[in-house]
Amino acid sequence: MTENSNKALRPRIAIGFFGITRSLKWTLPSIQKNIIAPARELGETRLFAHFFQQEHINNPRTGENQSLDTNEYQLLECDEVELEKPGNCLARANYDWILSHGDAFHDEGKSLANLIHQLHSLQHVGRMIDAWQPDVMLLVRPDLTYHDNFAKVIAKHVVSSSTKLTIPDWQWYGGYNDRFAVCGRDAGRIYSNRIELISDYLNKTGGPLPAERFLRFNLHKARISVKACSLRASRTRVNGKIIEENFKPASLGKHLKRALLKYFV
Repeated sequence: MTENSNKALRPRIAIGFFGITRSLKWTLPSIQKNIIAPARELGETRLFAHFFQQEHINNPRTGENQSLDTNEYQLLECDEVELEKPGNCLARANYDWILSHGDAFHDEGKSLANLIHQLHSLQHVGRMIDAWQPDVMLLVRPDLTYHDNFAKVIAKHVVSSSTKLTIPDWQWYGGYNDRFAVCGRDAGRIYSNRIELISDYLNKTGGPLPAERFLRFNLHKARISVKACSLRASRTRVNGKIIEENFKPASLGKHLKRALLKYFV
């Protein structure tokens, strides 16, 4: 019996949440309906999370300035959770050195600090998931409202190579959309550990560190097979406001360019 047929009998599906919960009380229904429920129908599913216990959010760029519920993560009822205070990961990632290469977000390094926190959290939840040895990994943010059912994409990964990865086909911004990913185990390991490649990227490009281009660099360097899907997810603010997103798919030209760049990293 082949590896894929074994996986199809009882696949292990891991769902990993990372970052801050922020707006989970608003986004939870869409997560349960479009991600958790279809995953459980397709295989043995476990939920993992690494969250920062942030007590207040003050982000002038998004207009958010209010207290956060540090126990909101409990709404997900995860099988494994790691909690961490924000801030310490910046020194470990050498944030000042990264910022010295430029600020891609043009907000005095605030969004760059958020990106470092996100990548740090993603790495930790990825390690938690990897210890379980799943067949399929879903790496998703809890502060997004998910508009579409993930069942078809998950089902494809159940019988696909472990080096395949699916990302949204919108807002590529010179690279790849990093909002969420559905991955085989090996692809998920590469996706979740990309914080380790920041110095490689900056030494090669000179900086700065845009999230989407960095993700492209990471996946191409590892020769990960990238597929695009039309699944949509909208950023949701702490007050429940759903941000209007541009879901226009990437052009055929962008797809071809990314395919070619994969071999010339």
